[in-house]
Amino acid sequence: QGEWGTDEKGLFNILCCSPVEHLENINSSYVDKYGYSLSKAIEKELDGLIQEAALYHLNMKLKPFETMAGQIKKACAGFGSDEFALTSHIIRFQQVLSDVNAAHEEMYEKTIVDRIESEVGGDYLKLLRTIVEYSI
Repeated sequence: QGEWGTDEKGLFNILCCSPVEHLENINSSYVDKYGYSLSKAIEKELDGLIQEAALYHLNMKLKPFETMAGQIKKACAGFGSDEFALTSHIIRFQQVLSDVNAAHEEMYEKTIVDRIESEVGGDYLKLLRTIVEYSI
């Protein structure tokens, strides 16, 4: 921050190696010193896929259920659903889907089941609905 260029290697080392508590403390100190969060700093300093990867990794540590809910929504965004991404997220997050569903409902005012029912149909819908309902 405040220097010319960004030390991406150092940033990713901190993001990947730091436990959640350490990142929370860094984020809090960063807000105190600069007036905005690490997320905002990453948005200012990085772009493209590197920015997306850094934000994803940071948010998976600082607010995992909200990040997972956002990934499910993203898989359903736009024209047509990314069925591979949607299936991957539902399966990958299955163990914590109850918490993800609560975050999804708070953030988007609809459950994950509501979202998938509005996006897919047929046997694929039945399969995803069964997985989600069993998990929550």
